[in-house]
Amino acid sequence: MRKWILGLSVAAVAASASAQDGASKWAYFEPEGQPMQAGVQNAQGAQLILKCDKPGKKSVYAVVVTPDRLVPPARDPFVLPTEVRFDENAPQEDRWRFYDNSAVAIDMRGQQALKRFMSGLPSAEKLRLRMYVERGRTIEVNFEVGGAQDAIARVYESCGDDVPS
Repeated sequence: MRKWILGLSVAAVAASASAQDGASKWAYFEPEGQPMQAGVQNAQGAQLILKCDKPGKKSVYAVVVTPDRLVPPARDPFVLPTEVRFDENAPQEDRWRFYDNSAVAIDMRGQQALKRFMSGLPSAEKLRLRMYVERGRTIEVNFEVGGAQDAIARVYESCGDDVPS
């Protein structure tokens, strides 16, 4: 798991360093021999990244990486409430997986967090996530996500996955 988090951090930094695509805030990164990743970074240094670790069906996930620790280190992820709000739409409650300084939306073991996330992301301009991390503490992050439709298409294609419908 430590390798996964270290790899995620390296990928997040690299994604933020790549060139911007037109007016979109999305940056693209394609490590040698690896599928493409796309991400946006906010002014506080938090990053939203769409990626997969290896190509295949149901391989794409969304991850938010924050500069600060969200949960204590643990062998298994914490599955915690996360409020997702696109633009001025009503917030939606969900449950994401938390590892140290990252929160992950993924579809597995009866959870459909990624499918629900992808239902609003393609057409949104703004995203607000409120994460309920421990003992009543909440962390809120905001992102400018305009242009996500292209980022989603490129990452899913590179990962050999199908966009959830």
